[in-house]
Amino acid sequence: MNLTQLYILDAVANSESLLQAATKLHKTQPALSMALKKLEQECGFTIVDRSQYRLQFTQAGQRFYQQAQQLLHQSAQLKSLAQHLSRGAEASLAVAFDEAVDLALFLPAIRQAQHQFPHTELQLSCDYRLQALEKLKNQQVDLAISPWFPVFISLGDFETVAIGHFDILCVASPEFLQQLTEPLTRQEQLAELPQLVANSEALDFDSGKLLPLQSARRVKVNNSLCMKQALLAHLGWGMVARHQVAAELASGALVQLKPLEFPKHIRGEVHLARHKDQQPGPVAKAIWEQLGTIGVRP
Repeated sequence: MNLTQLYILDAVANSESLLQAATKLHKTQPALSMALKKLEQECGFTIVDRSQYRLQFTQAGQRFYQQAQQLLHQSAQLKSLAQHLSRGAEASLAVAFDEAVDLALFLPAIRQAQHQFPHTELQLSCDYRLQALEKLKNQQVDLAISPWFPVFISLGDFETVAIGHFDILCVASPEFLQQLTEPLTRQEQLAELPQLVANSEALDFDSGKLLPLQSARRVKVNNSLCMKQALLAHLGWGMVARHQVAAELASGALVQLKPLEFPKHIRGEVHLARHKDQQPGPVAKAIWEQLGTIGVRP
């Protein structure tokens, strides 16, 4: 049994007569009849009910055809994949997002690439505190979307393009702030309270240095979800991306901290990055071009 026989079976299934099926296959009707009989002999049962005026399968033939359809579909997919890979498209593409980045702004470009290159397996990951760039530095991913500071140029062989902004706030729950004896107005008051910090950061970059102070009392967390839950559990104050706590700020479950001489927020650029030593394939190029058109808006 081979695929050619299954294509014949498919043509028969989608025709009203053997003559019509033969015409579709550019065969004579006798040749098609012989091919069907040969298939039936190999299978050991009758596939086509020849007693009916209209062409139709026997019950066993119908069951056999249903299974054959799956093989024909897989064959078509395999041919499409072969064409895809022959054009040099990546078999898989790994993209790492930093959790400080709002994915919703950039996933449409990924979706467009998926539509354009349906056979490339996309491997997406969300990483905490610059781990996305660390993965790119070690060539564990093809692309990274991450907060970017100029100092990062010296930390790896990166090629980047600015595609947006990130916004980091210092927040806490109202219940957590109740332990203060007076309203929060001075940054020194925060130094007396527990601070939620990342248990480790990539690229040897300490984001805590972006603040004018750090608390001596710390609670370490390993991702943004843990940070958010710890904030809501009144375990400390901490730095978190605005988009991650927008609903909690709106509801009052969390409040932004704005003592004097303290930054209201930390704002910077989001960059799409790739490693200079990695030759990008068509899918990576498509994502780069699509996101590169977004640019940075004030």
